[in-house]
Amino acid sequence: MRATLQHWINDADSVRHLRFFSIAQTPIQLARITNRPEDYYISLVGELFRSMDADASRDDWAQLGNAFLQFSIETSDEQLRQHGIAREEATLYAAASFYFGDYPASACLAMRRGARPSENQSLQAACYDFLARPPVLESEFALAVRESLRAGDMPRLARMTESTRLAERRALQEGPGPWIAAKLLHRLLTSFNRSHVRAVLPDGNLEFWQPLVASLLDRQPSTWEFFPSQIDAIHGGLLASVDSYSLQMPTGAGKTTLCETLLYWHLKRTPQDVAILLVPYRSLASELRGTLVRRLNAVGIAARCAYGGTVPSGEEIHALADVQAVVATPEALSGLLGADPDFASRIGLVICDEGHLLDGGERGIGLELLLARLKARQARHTRFVFMSAIVPNIEQINGWLGGTNETVVRSSYRPAIAEFAVLRPVGDGVRMEIGLEMHPHEALERRFSIDGFLARRDFSYPNPETGRLRTHPFAPIKTQAIATARKVLPMGATAIFAANKRGAQGAIGIAETLVDQLHLPLPLPRPIDFARLDTVQKSVAYLELEYGSDWVGTAALRNGVALHHGDIPQETREVLEGLVRALDVKLVICTSTLAEGVNLPIRTLVLYSVQRRGTTGQEAMLARDIKNLVGRAGRAGANTKGLVICANPDQWQFVEPVARQSAGEAVEGSLRKLVEAITHFLARGNLPLTNEFLEANPPIYPLIDGVDATLIELLSDEMGEAQFVAMAQDLAAQTFAAQQLSAASTAHLRAVFALRAGWLVALRREGKIGWARATGARARWIDSVESGLLPRRPNWSIEADPLSDDVRLALFEWAWTLPELRQPVKRAFRLDANVDVKTVKEQFFEIATLWMRGSQYREIADHVGMPMDDLLGVCTQGISYALQTIVEQGVSLLEKKLERDGNVLAEGVRTFPDHLRFGLPNAAARLLAASGLRHRRACIQLGIALQAQPVVGPTQVRTDALASLQAHADAWRTHLGELVYQNTLSDLSSQ
Repeated sequence: MRATLQHWINDADSVRHLRFFSIAQTPIQLARITNRPEDYYISLVGELFRSMDADASRDDWAQLGNAFLQFSIETSDEQLRQHGIAREEATLYAAASFYFGDYPASACLAMRRGARPSENQSLQAACYDFLARPPVLESEFALAVRESLRAGDMPRLARMTESTRLAERRALQEGPGPWIAAKLLHRLLTSFNRSHVRAVLPDGNLEFWQPLVASLLDRQPSTWEFFPSQIDAIHGGLLASVDSYSLQMPTGAGKTTLCETLLYWHLKRTPQDVAILLVPYRSLASELRGTLVRRLNAVGIAARCAYGGTVPSGEEIHALADVQAVVATPEALSGLLGADPDFASRIGLVICDEGHLLDGGERGIGLELLLARLKARQARHTRFVFMSAIVPNIEQINGWLGGTNETVVRSSYRPAIAEFAVLRPVGDGVRMEIGLEMHPHEALERRFSIDGFLARRDFSYPNPETGRLRTHPFAPIKTQAIATARKVLPMGATAIFAANKRGAQGAIGIAETLVDQLHLPLPLPRPIDFARLDTVQKSVAYLELEYGSDWVGTAALRNGVALHHGDIPQETREVLEGLVRALDVKLVICTSTLAEGVNLPIRTLVLYSVQRRGTTGQEAMLARDIKNLVGRAGRAGANTKGLVICANPDQWQFVEPVARQSAGEAVEGSLRKLVEAITHFLARGNLPLTNEFLEANPPIYPLIDGVDATLIELLSDEMGEAQFVAMAQDLAAQTFAAQQLSAASTAHLRAVFALRAGWLVALRREGKIGWARATGARARWIDSVESGLLPRRPNWSIEADPLSDDVRLALFEWAWTLPELRQPVKRAFRLDANVDVKTVKEQFFEIATLWMRGSQYREIADHVGMPMDDLLGVCTQGISYALQTIVEQGVSLLEKKLERDGNVLAEGVRTFPDHLRFGLPNAAARLLAASGLRHRRACIQLGIALQAQPVVGPTQVRTDALASLQAHADAWRTHLGELVYQNTLSDLSSQ
């Protein structure tokens, strides 16, 4: 792009930001933009046609598209008429520029901003329908393109391309208007022929692809082509090869559609196989359940999700023999592998998404050992596809999984470009002004600054008593970050990110400060003015019922702001995510939980802090984690670009490497770090490595539990101990850690595998190995269940109410004996290191009991006298994961023990884990939750309404619940609230 036009685009962008931010005075050097718009527009048009015949970069095309789009959207009709510019023409140029730069999602978004040409069969209408992809195509040309794709009729597309070339030549005789439309259409179709789905897929014209292509075409907006990142992967052999691959693709670059294509290709060709998509978080699995899983089932691939817990639910293991694709968390997949050996033997493809979480502490250790477990199976070849946006040493990981340097695909393509900015304060006190420095990491010709972005005027308001102006203190960076987010709201959905959850500098503290700030009549945009009030009010009523009107999350949403962090229950997080996804709310305050795979249309991301509180003070986030985070700004199909604003100039040093696309930190794996720590500890104390040492140190539990789970699958009845120990040591070499460790640490890793192998052989001699294999439970707990849990009731076969003290206290007291519960509870209550966790034991049990009895969060908080945010931490960290995991595994092992002894576990005990998991007081409520109802409150109240009827099974309970909702609609609306009522009605009607 010419330097003069680059400066002009920068200046126009600066003027645009001044308008968005309501800065009245335009600097004199920017006057040419407002005084000579026609010259600017002519220059843009000239650059468009020059670039069509040159080799323009994607970045230049994106800048050109945004410049045209800005012109078409923000210039008044009067100005356009005055200068003889047609708005529809500028919109078409914007969309075409995006398309020529390989940004089809932005092209669609831009084109939909314009009005459809009145003449359906004109060249302009053909361009409009081709780019905008409206639900109903009216142009015969666009219809022909779409149906050629559907049918795989490539010769027809070739004839149409030639026809547009001839039409372009003929149009030269007709005048500039027809020629421009013809030239654009020909260039659009020429570009399309390189990127459309049939052109990219192997043998894409075959009937084999028809169901997938139809699925892509029939969704909205319709998908006709692949992104460059997806094309690179497919052309790189992802589909055609049977080798393991690793893909490095930025956030939002189309990984989900690529996974869908890969799963389709693999399972349609080998329908007897099982393919696994591993995702790290329940939230992501839940999102994919409604998109990817639904689409796979629609094209004839039997797919389901598994993310409930470590012991698979009945729904998750039902008819596993018929399942072809499973989206699962690592914990859930481990349970499935043990529950059905035949299912495990059918796995031919494993896709590992967000693979950088190998460095994710305990979960990273579990993930690495799970992959090693799948990799080591001798029965059949398993193909791995490792995916991450932020792993610089991806070749190393790919080699570990069996790939080569030729099976690594890297792409830097983002469907919506990301821009960066940083706040720069000048002066102090009330005279301080904060500038917004745009593109601070780029070449000088791309940089510009919006001086006075924030100033005293933004924080001044009249004293209601005297009428004199007061100034709200604005020196704190938190205040500036909040004001920045409010000021950019006219540009689109905005997120304020905090690296911490709690404290004054955490997300909760930001929300409290924002709510307080909104009580003042500051001349800044109010988030509620950008929200859809009717929808928000329903969600506010939901939060008030669940958490009370005084909770900061409720107060924030009442003001048009969503508060999102990891302690908020999954059910509520999904409600809040739905509000942001639908743009019912356009400001969200979040921690990293919102960056962990959930796709939301965030236009601007304000980074309040990228430093976390650590054991030694403030610790900067890893560059790769910041990179993953900022990838959430600018979503394909929602924005043509995103903006990341660093609110703290002192922290720009941590963000700048990401803006410059630096590689970031290598992924080593948490397993390596743990084994190195073991080596160091043993050497320092001159200690031997024994099973007693391993089982006496809770930090090592993730290692030995993962090793046990891996080895149990391989231990056959006829295998001797020496052979099994040798196999275990060989298996240790299958881990990623083994490729990196020193000789001493490698020896310790092999020793851990050998020690656990010997221990498991002893367990086999006792006839107990099958207990862990069948349940997926931790083998290490078998002795504890036999000696610690079994004696707590005289007879576990005698029927009892699952909520009775007899059952509940026995299970709770046993669980408390395990450090895997006491340590998370200590963290959840945020106790100091020198405070004994026993001091909160009774309160924790009381909270868990109230939860199981169906009390709402606000009722529990009032009953135990605990602030809501503290209670949520206890429920999420202490109950929903730690206690639930221990109890469900303990009960499953107890059932196996009773089976061996010829006894049957009482039904009330067997179902106890589900009552704990869902927090429900009766069988009908439990069955409703297990069948997929998303709202706990609905399950509780419907369960109470139905408890007088005999519980036949989940199908009948759902039928009765739906009938009750429909027959007593007004009463249920009042009782549940409109949001929960409508969602529950939808849930019960959908299956």
